[in-house]
Amino acid sequence: MNEVHYKNVQPASWKTTYIFKPEMKLLTESVLDYGWIAPIVVRKEDSTIIDGFSRWVISQDKRIVKRDKGIIPVTFVDCDEVDAMIMHVRLNRAKGSTIAKPLSRLLKRIIASKKYDESIIQEALRMTDEEFDLLVDGSLIKTRKLKEHKYSNAWVPVEAPPPDAQIAGEITIERPPNADR
Repeated sequence: MNEVHYKNVQPASWKTTYIFKPEMKLLTESVLDYGWIAPIVVRKEDSTIIDGFSRWVISQDKRIVKRDKGIIPVTFVDCDEVDAMIMHVRLNRAKGSTIAKPLSRLLKRIIASKKYDESIIQEALRMTDEEFDLLVDGSLIKTRKLKEHKYSNAWVPVEAPPPDAQIAGEITIERPPNADR
């Protein structure tokens, strides 16, 4: 593990994750209480964040900067951009935190690189045939067997409370960024 200043790493343009404000606050408080438990995974060649974007964001919190002088723990990985993308998806799918639309765009970009055959990509990402086809198709809304398909936890939609929920007053629902809406 290495230590670098947070200004010496950069977010990936292709990240597929999003963390809501309450979880971001919890993450900040956890780092303040317990310190850095896990390093940020960074691509060695260009210092692009592969995993740990939210930790990088909170590393810039004034309380954390004051305590740590802007220094963050990182693990450098020597890989090309395509393998960094695959690693990003695998690590975040394992946590159930990817967003379908950005994941679809990233998957298409990995396929377009022609570095790996589609079957190798599908196996590396541990996707079912239907899930892979749905993401590669890009529509994300197919009518065939939609109700019967068992999606991974990463596909849980961000929704308002169920219609039968009793809610007093107004509620604000934070939604992940989605340029397609």
